[in-house]
Amino acid sequence: MIRPTRLPLDTLIVRAYQSAIMKAAFSACLRWVVLSVLLASAAHWAMAAQPPTIVLISGEYEYKSADTMPVLKQRLEQQLGAKCIYLVRGPGTNVQSIPGLEALEKADLAILFIRRMTLPEDQIARFRKYAASGKPILGLRTASHAFENWKEWDREVLGGNYQKHHNNKFATTVRVLPEAAGHPILKGVAPEFVSPGSLYINSPLPAGSKVLLMGSIEGKPAEPVAWTHSFQGTPVFYTSLGHPQDFEIESFNRLVMNAVQWSLAQPVRKAAAAPAQPMGFRRAGVEEFAKLWQSKQFTVLDVRTADEFKGGHIPGAVNLDVLDDGFDKQAAKLDKGATYLVHCAAGRRSANAAEQMKALGFKSVIDLAPGFTGWKAAGKPVEK
Repeated sequence: MIRPTRLPLDTLIVRAYQSAIMKAAFSACLRWVVLSVLLASAAHWAMAAQPPTIVLISGEYEYKSADTMPVLKQRLEQQLGAKCIYLVRGPGTNVQSIPGLEALEKADLAILFIRRMTLPEDQIARFRKYAASGKPILGLRTASHAFENWKEWDREVLGGNYQKHHNNKFATTVRVLPEAAGHPILKGVAPEFVSPGSLYINSPLPAGSKVLLMGSIEGKPAEPVAWTHSFQGTPVFYTSLGHPQDFEIESFNRLVMNAVQWSLAQPVRKAAAAPAQPMGFRRAGVEEFAKLWQSKQFTVLDVRTADEFKGGHIPGAVNLDVLDDGFDKQAAKLDKGATYLVHCAAGRRSANAAEQMKALGFKSVIDLAPGFTGWKAAGKPVEK
């Protein structure tokens, strides 16, 4: 019979000690892993618990958005716990200003109900900057023709094609597009409902717009009334609904609330960094000027007279007459750190404008050497 080997007492003590050390180390490591997971989870839920900041902007009188947007604001606060900021057009039907637009800097979502405003360049620049930020946009009814000095907004940003609307005496029958029925924006929206508002004509939409709802009136072709779009990666939802009585319709309210949640759930594209060039003050030929204009990163300032501007101008340009006594005052409202593309008819006045802007503290102005005359001669786009 083989007897088991007995280890010396000191060896047993050492092994026991080592085993205890290993168990303690493992236990400490396990506690550290668990703590790390808990901390990471806590951080995640803390971030998730941050309420979204939603900026609602009312800038029209025809559909009483100054009455309905505060109602929407209250619903968003109550149902989503959102932090809402409400901005409204200045008092007076001829006032072309919306105070407080700096709030767009901290917005997670912007909801617009604006109609045919000619905003000061510093204010329209805030909308341009927000649209380029990658953060979502939600447009209601007249938002399709929100800006008189940014006509491309409808097609390029909202993905629309507003032309006019049908007679106000006809209510609109709204139907869910069958192939879009499973979209989260349409959850709880009735397959068919009636809006008392007139039907907007938006056909045909740009290729990238994805229709969710169609509207119709007797004797006329159906028109898209709600769709999603992507503007350079920015998620966009628009609906031509928004009549005051629409805010009393369950399906409309569900549509808007769903659209808000869908918008906030979309990944936010990081805004592209502005190129290092152009910087400083210099002149450019038509082709270089056109490439900078096509990048949609810079504001074009047309420093000719208002009558010249009305006769034809570069699409998206802002008119700021350098010969006007108030030129310096108006220019001083612009972002002095941005780059501006400046032109006149032949290059003389724009050179003068660039010098004045330099004296005002601007950092970067690119002047079109042959002016608008050279632009037209090269066959570049012109709008009236």
